[in-house]
Amino acid sequence: MYNVVVIDDQDSSWKPLVYLLNSLTTLKIKVLGNATNLDQGINLIKLHKPDIVFLDVEMPGKKGFAIYDYFRKPDFKIIFVTGDKNYAVDAIRFSAADFLVKPVEMVDLRESLQKVIHQIEWEHQQAELIDRINYISNPGKPGKNILFDVEGGGFEMENTSNIEYCQADKSYSDIYTIGNKKITVSKSLKELKEILPEDQFYKTHKSYLVNINYIRKFVRASKSYVLLKSGTKIDVSIRVSSNISKDLKQMLAK
Repeated sequence: MYNVVVIDDQDSSWKPLVYLLNSLTTLKIKVLGNATNLDQGINLIKLHKPDIVFLDVEMPGKKGFAIYDYFRKPDFKIIFVTGDKNYAVDAIRFSAADFLVKPVEMVDLRESLQKVIHQIEWEHQQAELIDRINYISNPGKPGKNILFDVEGGGFEMENTSNIEYCQADKSYSDIYTIGNKKITVSKSLKELKEILPEDQFYKTHKSYLVNINYIRKFVRASKSYVLLKSGTKIDVSIRVSSNISKDLKQMLAK
């Protein structure tokens, strides 16, 4: 269930909106209350801790955008609702979840809520994933000692718990350990994947194999990537980006 608060000073606006919200039973929306000015709305938010807030821009006393004076980084999604579409630019600048123009139509409301609910679900999945990674991430966690053949006929021994990621380099691969030490080995990424622990290393891209214990977060974008705890960004392919959350959860459950 997604809890909602509506803040709007006009009865002719908030009452129809609440009616439409209550009609969207398939989206599991629950309206917890409404306020007719920002101060009342702030109290309502602190009381109910909603998931989504529908907020008018033009209200007596304080504009809706002043909400960011009270919540610098809101842990709820804000959908601005106004009769003036020129406020859309300001809504984007404040990183609002969405923007609706009065009078709100059912089709627009449904589309907006579906988008925002998807954002909420995605963020919850990422938070859960990070919690699990943090739970099992332990620098002292024993790994597996492996001998890597290097140029010149020698070898280097490394414990897999110290390996942050591996990067393909034609017929060779570069292994990066914590502290940014690089070991170049005469093995392909495919060959490395076969000898490294399968419950510890994940292929995010044709060129990268990552130790999941060092993943800080996943960022979905035009060029998606995982950010490692060292600050290194590792590419994630389009194909992998759609499955990475599910894949890592399965790995962490083993």
